[in-house]
Amino acid sequence: MRRLLLPALALALAAPAAAQQTVWPDEGPATWPVRPTEAAITANDLRVRLYQYAHDSMMGREAGTFGNIKATDYVAAEFKRLGLIPAGENGGYFQNIGYGPSGFEEATLALMVAGGELALRSAWLPLPPGLGGDWSMAFRGRDLPVVFGGRWGDETPLDPALIAGKAVLFLPPADRPGRFFATTDPRAAGARVVLVAALDATTGLANFALRTRNGLHLDPVAGAPAGAALSDSAAAALFDAPLTSLAVGAAGKTISGRWIYTQGSTEYPVRNVLGILPGSDPALKGQFVVVGAHNDHVGMDSRGGVDHDSLRAFNTVLKPQGANDRVALDAVTPAQWAEINGLIAAARTIRPAQQDTIFNGADDDGSGTVVMLEIAERMVAGERPRRSILFNSHAAEEKGLLGSRWWTQHPTVPLDSIVAAHNMDMLGKGRVSDVMFGGPRTVQMLGSRRVSLEFGDMIDSLNAVRDEAMAIDYSWDRTNRLNRFCRSDQVNYIRAGIPTTYFSTGYSRDYHQLTDEARYINFELTGRVARFVHDIALTAANRTERLALLPADEQDPEARCGG
Repeated sequence: MRRLLLPALALALAAPAAAQQTVWPDEGPATWPVRPTEAAITANDLRVRLYQYAHDSMMGREAGTFGNIKATDYVAAEFKRLGLIPAGENGGYFQNIGYGPSGFEEATLALMVAGGELALRSAWLPLPPGLGGDWSMAFRGRDLPVVFGGRWGDETPLDPALIAGKAVLFLPPADRPGRFFATTDPRAAGARVVLVAALDATTGLANFALRTRNGLHLDPVAGAPAGAALSDSAAAALFDAPLTSLAVGAAGKTISGRWIYTQGSTEYPVRNVLGILPGSDPALKGQFVVVGAHNDHVGMDSRGGVDHDSLRAFNTVLKPQGANDRVALDAVTPAQWAEINGLIAAARTIRPAQQDTIFNGADDDGSGTVVMLEIAERMVAGERPRRSILFNSHAAEEKGLLGSRWWTQHPTVPLDSIVAAHNMDMLGKGRVSDVMFGGPRTVQMLGSRRVSLEFGDMIDSLNAVRDEAMAIDYSWDRTNRLNRFCRSDQVNYIRAGIPTTYFSTGYSRDYHQLTDEARYINFELTGRVARFVHDIALTAANRTERLALLPADEQDPEARCGG
């Protein structure tokens, strides 16, 4: 019975990617037969929106691609149609985040000791910004005196005047020489260049330091020194005596060098989309309640696609949490193969095989995005809240929570004006057949008491008196299984000390799979969650007093995810 599935999968992988219709930039925008939405938050409105937002023509909405441009254009157009005030940059709805290929230009890399050039990779490597210390993005210097600084991270005094404007050499920490960048040494302040004799002990540093990668742009740190790792022999050549015999502050030879770390951009901008519904209370409208979701997903399948029904059948039986689950094919039992093939056979009775090449991201996070838009439409049509509501469509969550990190580092409204934030990610499943503790009114909530106990109390009190009360699942918040809390945008608000709650209906078999399509969404449950989040945000916006915060040392450190 096992052999019945494997040929189907092999055939799927061999089929051409063109089996699904896509719309490329030179073909113009896709069009759909779209009916108008209404002021109320309804399952039908969510369905209309999501079948557009998770359409094949969006090409998986990967950050930095044309598909994501189309998706964010849609969000901005809806913000404009609803009359939200632009809250991005330059008077518009968009905030372009600094994202793209970053790395050293190898043609600029050179380091010389007393006139002799060191060999790149084997004798030295520049340290990229963001690796441990706040290293400068560029260095150019000639004949800089070298001073011995002792061992990196120890407490031996080093006179700042001895290293000001010079190069300072440190031995690596004795306990972890290959992880010197995990600590900082404030004694290096004021130096032009910091050299650490740790290259020989640091595995894989060349690949990390010299590889160009897409990532979030770093802000230059004023006055930061440049950094370089040296081999033991290159470090020894800087002094006429053994390094272990030197006193801290000892003078050595001179170095000259140059390197530049560049930060480029993707072909298409990566952007947050922001709009504000102004508050009605003159005394409170300068404060904000954030309602957000991420606008991106993971794009197209580079392998050429798989058979849709075969993949979903396999995941139904063996991967109930989609990409979170790992399954070895040789561990699958005959009974499991029989169940999988039975599901495939049932699918074949109603439709032919379908080659799938697009990660539509209907649940992740098309569902959160359309809920955000429905909440905006409901609030615009209703009585204006006292505080302002900031709707934030976060970019590049799938790249590492980058849009929310960029926005909290470069906010378009003052961070201290935000009284509460709501992040919604994967609100489309939640049936008992999808998730543990699932049901028609179930919602998973994380984070509501990590910064403010009062935020969680407010939500529970509100839920107790609503006609449409929800069954709140706090279990993920108590255990943080799969590092759950730290895998969506709420973590960056928590790091900023903002009371924040994460709403989800949970991981399902379609998580980060080609099968995450609108046809599998539970729109009735999504609508109930949307109305719940609407009521919470409205309550937070209408309170007379701001939510009380826990003292900083009592806020849940696990919520900070080590950052």
